[in-house]
Amino acid sequence: MSELRPTFPQGDARNAIVEAALAVFAAEGFHGAGTRQIAQAAAVSQPLLNHHFGGKKALWRVVGEQITADFMAFMADAVNLTLPSGDAVTTMLRAYLAFWKARPLAFRFNLWRRLDGLQEERVSRSEQMTWPVVALMQRAQDAGFIRNDLPPGFAAIMSGALVQFWLDSQLEIRAALAVTGDEELADEEAVAHIIRVLRAPS
Repeated sequence: MSELRPTFPQGDARNAIVEAALAVFAAEGFHGAGTRQIAQAAAVSQPLLNHHFGGKKALWRVVGEQITADFMAFMADAVNLTLPSGDAVTTMLRAYLAFWKARPLAFRFNLWRRLDGLQEERVSRSEQMTWPVVALMQRAQDAGFIRNDLPPGFAAIMSGALVQFWLDSQLEIRAALAVTGDEELADEEAVAHIIRVLRAPS
């Protein structure tokens, strides 16, 4: 099943190349991946890949831009900013978790962005994805829902990082819970705990 919304017309080989690039980049990172490997995974020739995309850097950017566009569209549909700020923050974190959980290759690509990606692409992606969340956190602080001893930008990044840790560190989380005999948590419980970390004192 395709994780990315098709960018090009149906049947266009570029869609297959982008999907193959996502899979290879997710497995190998930017520096570990090669255009020959991506072309093989897409069942196209390497010259055709180069003709369409010009090389690995351009293909990395195309994949990253598509993930960002899909993320922004998903979050815009999922998060109603007219809700009370507490409900909006909770809905936002649930949607953030749901998006990445449903797209494991895109999630791994996003991790590689921080470890191995192109700096300028990372900056562009961060600016697009972060601004609306920071604005929401600031509104939630003004409403007294989110603690005000954290800059809203840090609260936004911290909550996202905790969701990402929840998704990629299940083994460690289960081991830590087992130390004290606590039961495993469901996604909804994890989001509730993250909200408690962010909440202003009552």
